[in-house]
Amino acid sequence: MAIAGTITRVWRKVRHWPWWYIGAGLVSGLIVVFLIVPGVLLYGQALAIKSDIRLIDRANHARNFRAMKADLPRIEQKINALQATLGWMGYWDWVPGIGAKYRDGQEALAAIQLGLRGVNVMMPALTRAAPLLGYRVRAQGRLPALGKQKVAEFLKALPVMGPDLRRAYPDFKAAAQTLNKVHPRDFSGFLAPVGQKLATAQSLVDAAMKNMPLIYQSTSALQNILGDPTRRRYLLIFQNSGELRSTGGFMTAYGYLTLNHGHLGNITAQNMYLLDAQVPYHPPASAVIATYLPVYYWHLRDSNTSPDVPTTVSYIKQFYASIPGAPRINGVIFIDTWVVDQLIGDVGGITVPTPKRSVSLTEQDANIKMEDMAEGEGLPNNIRKKFIETMMKTLFQDVLHSRGHVLGKVLQTVDQGLNRKFILLYFKNPRDEAMVVRYNWGGVMDRHVQGDYLSVVDENLLGHKDNFEMSYHIRTRVTNIGGRYEETTSISYRDPALDNGWLFVPYRSWVRFYVPVGSKLISIQGVDGIPYEDYVNTTLNKTVFGGHVNLPSRTSKSQPVATHTVTVRYWLPPGISVRRLTIQLQPGVNHQTLTVADGSYHRTVPFLHDMSFRLP
Repeated sequence: MAIAGTITRVWRKVRHWPWWYIGAGLVSGLIVVFLIVPGVLLYGQALAIKSDIRLIDRANHARNFRAMKADLPRIEQKINALQATLGWMGYWDWVPGIGAKYRDGQEALAAIQLGLRGVNVMMPALTRAAPLLGYRVRAQGRLPALGKQKVAEFLKALPVMGPDLRRAYPDFKAAAQTLNKVHPRDFSGFLAPVGQKLATAQSLVDAAMKNMPLIYQSTSALQNILGDPTRRRYLLIFQNSGELRSTGGFMTAYGYLTLNHGHLGNITAQNMYLLDAQVPYHPPASAVIATYLPVYYWHLRDSNTSPDVPTTVSYIKQFYASIPGAPRINGVIFIDTWVVDQLIGDVGGITVPTPKRSVSLTEQDANIKMEDMAEGEGLPNNIRKKFIETMMKTLFQDVLHSRGHVLGKVLQTVDQGLNRKFILLYFKNPRDEAMVVRYNWGGVMDRHVQGDYLSVVDENLLGHKDNFEMSYHIRTRVTNIGGRYEETTSISYRDPALDNGWLFVPYRSWVRFYVPVGSKLISIQGVDGIPYEDYVNTTLNKTVFGGHVNLPSRTSKSQPVATHTVTVRYWLPPGISVRRLTIQLQPGVNHQTLTVADGSYHRTVPFLHDMSFRLP
């Protein structure tokens, strides 16, 4: 009765309140019950997880694997609880300003759960590998490895981790796919740091996932390449992509990179002309080089004439082997200008000291400033050499010490460089080279293609640095004529650069079309000078058509952009399947599009990597 009386008295008071007052109270109550209270609960759970992550981080710094392993189940339980809390708060999905973050939070937690499942699958391997990496696995274990010892121990751990990493890969892959569903841009204002961390996590995870199969499929090759068990020395060749050549650019500088049990030694960089001056081997130059460079002898700096990297390396070796006392090398690494530019941007720019002044380089102006020092200011060779050496050392120092989101950008740049042929690898060891070929990181032309084939290769010959501005469009069309297949392929040049007499000049090049062996030339248009090429390259198993290209001069912005097109028509060999077309990208080309046409089929795409087409 007392309770009933109390309710009656309350109702008598409430019924006289304005309706809006009652409504506001109800809304406030709903906000407290369905938003504030759950928010506080989520915040508390998140703080608890963050606290446990700090414990794991401290255990990691202390190299205490035993403590890290013990903390993981507790974090997993709390993440599961947080996921359950989010589950019964599904109505948040419909709240303006919160719904997108709510969905992102669910995806992020799901990704973490999948990642932890993968870690659990890998736990036996991690436990075995931890001592090799210098972690304590018992209450009183070995001390952590440092420096060179740490890297060497990691190499020993690779075979131990490989099999379990293969089994855990599906979980890690699913975690990466789920994490990529998160939209970091949804987090703004005071939550912007959360969005930045999510973006960094996405880039790091993507880079890790792309290379994870490499670790468990190619453990032995990776150990060899990283100098375990024996030291490795690689010849570095820096290619200036502003002056395009078959493997990516004019070989402007060289250096050496040494790896000993995974430890990176000193990186050197010097002007290529200094190495060329030591070469006593001087065979006659080809007709194309002799006519258009023009030089009578073939030089090391011009030896990258084949787009097939192993073939070009065989040419380089002939020159290099003739140098008295030349250091023995285990491979060659080609690095294009585009990668150097992107790495400079990744680390936020670099400052290079010179005898006159310090030079600041950014991704946008590095090429122009370096070319101005080399050509515009007419600096002596010794100063130019020292600048290149100091610049590369400064850049690699910043790259190798990158962390967080900078490391993520660096890894993405390296990954992009390998897949877009801005970085090319060649290893003397057949097993190491086989790994490179499997991942298409070696610039190897496909000698035995099932179906049609095309590769268009342009070589800048006294066109100076116009390829910094040049863009290309390749177009190919197959036509059935009376039961025979005729292919028409063209390359169109677009050069907006203004002729200034030293950096940009009227463009000159020699272009080659690599097509299926047995193809017969019908016509070639848009070439001039010495007779065009029409021969079979038996090494690459390709028929080759080629000729000289000459673009008009452009000295004023009021003049139209310089353009030109070279077109070849040829019969494909009898019996070839035209339903499948393989097109390989020339290394070092940064601005190129591709059109493939066959009857009603028509497709235009950015040409960024080797491509295969299934035609109707």
